[in-house]
Amino acid sequence: MQNIIGVDLGGTNIKTGLITLKGKIIKKYETKTEAKKGTKTVINNIISSIKHVQQGKILGIGIGSPGPLDHKIGTITNPVNLPFKNTPLRKIIQNKFKTNTFLDNDANCFALAEAVFGQGKKYENVVGITLGTGLGGGFVINKKIYHGRNNAAELGHITIKYDGPKSRCKNNGCIETHAAARGITRLYGQSNPSSIYMLATKGNKKAINTFKDMGHYLGIGLTNIIYTIDPNIIIIGGKISNSWKLFSKTMNKTIKQRYFSKPPKIVKSNLKDAGILGAAALVLEK
Repeated sequence: MQNIIGVDLGGTNIKTGLITLKGKIIKKYETKTEAKKGTKTVINNIISSIKHVQQGKILGIGIGSPGPLDHKIGTITNPVNLPFKNTPLRKIIQNKFKTNTFLDNDANCFALAEAVFGQGKKYENVVGITLGTGLGGGFVINKKIYHGRNNAAELGHITIKYDGPKSRCKNNGCIETHAAARGITRLYGQSNPSSIYMLATKGNKKAINTFKDMGHYLGIGLTNIIYTIDPNIIIIGGKISNSWKLFSKTMNKTIKQRYFSKPPKIVKSNLKDAGILGAAALVLEK
């Protein structure tokens, strides 16, 4: 029986799994990325992690990575937390293991994992949102990632306040300066999201209102997405989604106020190892 290998490449850790065609993880391995040691070390760590889970007949290998990248040619361009510059990672891994290899943005992989194996598997049009340091996103239509020309669903850069604070992309008022970790820290004024979360759970009004405000801004951004693509379901994951109870009520209220019809289903992700599963699903997508 053929299986798939999925690699979730991050700036800190590499998580790799051997997966059945139905999405069951048979073997899993995690190691440090060691990004500070350079390109060769990171590539060797990826190869080593694949070897740790490799077993039997492999249909293909999928890799989910932080961008920017070019999924068509399989090159990682110049990510912030990885020592890559126009690195042909897909070709390197494909040549090493002599099997079909695919590469895509990690947020796209999250959306694909949900569409194929998670809460979106019954739907044609799925939007995945990741709330981490920034805000990532992916569109999946009929179990295939929608890329546009190459960079569709860079949702963190949607403008929700044209005269708002300048974002890392140099535009004003991007959603990720109002939502996700960056937004929470900015709205609160100091500290870090984990500390603000703990204060909120203990009843601190400023912290509670910070998450409510974040939910409001996230709701504005999601309303724009709904007007644009009108998905069947939106699934929200990432570390900040663990504070769901603190921001989701305001988020849903804002969407209902701003959208002229019944909004789609919006849920928190409950899929474990979505990064590995989404990377593996790249093989099935092709």
